[in-house]
Amino acid sequence: MTKLKLLTAALATAAFTLPAFAQETTTLRIGNWLPPHHLIVSGILQPWADAIEAETDGSLQFELMTSALGPPPAQFDLLLDQAFDVGYGVSGHNAGRFTMTQVMDLPFMSPDPWAGSAAAWQTYDRFGDDYGEHDGAHVVGLFVHSNPNINMADGRVETLADLEGRTIRVGGNVTGRIMSELGASPVQLPPTEAQTAMARGVADGITFPLESIDFFGITPVINSITRIPGGLYTDTFWIAFNQDSWDALTEEQQAAVTKHSGMAIALLAGFAWTNGDTYGESQLIANDVEFITLPEEDVAAAREILSPLETEWLEQANERGFDGEAILNYARAMVDHYDTARVVNVVQ
Repeated sequence: MTKLKLLTAALATAAFTLPAFAQETTTLRIGNWLPPHHLIVSGILQPWADAIEAETDGSLQFELMTSALGPPPAQFDLLLDQAFDVGYGVSGHNAGRFTMTQVMDLPFMSPDPWAGSAAAWQTYDRFGDDYGEHDGAHVVGLFVHSNPNINMADGRVETLADLEGRTIRVGGNVTGRIMSELGASPVQLPPTEAQTAMARGVADGITFPLESIDFFGITPVINSITRIPGGLYTDTFWIAFNQDSWDALTEEQQAAVTKHSGMAIALLAGFAWTNGDTYGESQLIANDVEFITLPEEDVAAAREILSPLETEWLEQANERGFDGEAILNYARAMVDHYDTARVVNVVQ
């Protein structure tokens, strides 16, 4: 009888300890359209996935795809069609589809990738559920890239007047509008074609952060780079689960994802682009590229010229039934709150 009790106790103990060693593993596929060494993959997506895998003791794992199932503008639809469980993309690649989410794309909204990414997420976290722009998906993170510059292969941009008649490669709809308003002729091309386009004279320059110039091999054709204080524009990126894939996770798995998403993704983006820009700048300096800063009066003039973009965004927000002023003011407050140039612990 004593042996039977001991055996029963041992089996009961085993029943409690087994789940820690025999968990059912869920593997989700992350749709990917960038090479594995791109900072979005190696500096944001992979660390994010690794943290969640560790948090769940391996019960939730991710497979980062190595081949793109479609071009960047198709990523959200591929996610909705369950071509993969988790996806990411650029909001501006789908003109008019993510207008409210793109509040950080407006001129001079993002002074650095830390503040811009934090503000993008905090604003979406507060207002995004009402937008209805990502129905069918569960958004876990938004982030922005670092400050773009005007990178010229032909000529120099010392003032806004120097942009007149220049052909500038852009990546999205808002950026194209900005260049057009400032007097340039925008041409939308994939970044992989930018170097060839400038080498052949199809484009005189490109709007890109320092990191991207080096990553896409554009450094050899760049002669001068014009910095624009305050951040001329940015692109808003999204990371999201297919809604069905999200709903299939356990509560514990969802909690682990949430813990390492949102502001955690914004932090990863800030680190990634800051480090990438530092390296990219060193490569450009080594190539004797000239760095120019747009004068303050020209920055002020650019703000005035581009102010209609904000007015139009507000009109679109109001037409959709949103308080555009409240959203914009909140986004700016978050930028100010997380601005890396803000002075702290200093007696003024």
